Amino acid sequence: MLASTEARLTWLVNDRQSTVTNVVDVALQEFFDRYSVPPADHDGRIAEQES
Repeated sequence: MLASTEARLTWLVNDRQSTVTNVVDVALQEFFDRYSVPPADHDGRIAEQES
């Protein structure tokens, strides 16, 4: 990760009283949604991969 990205992440975590894990998870979910990545089930499988 770039130092500038890490600095921004640290600022956001501190400002929102959150955790890196929570911020990264939300960011990844939004990224996946933007690119229409299908959701995975509770076992981590994506239905389209099972065919």
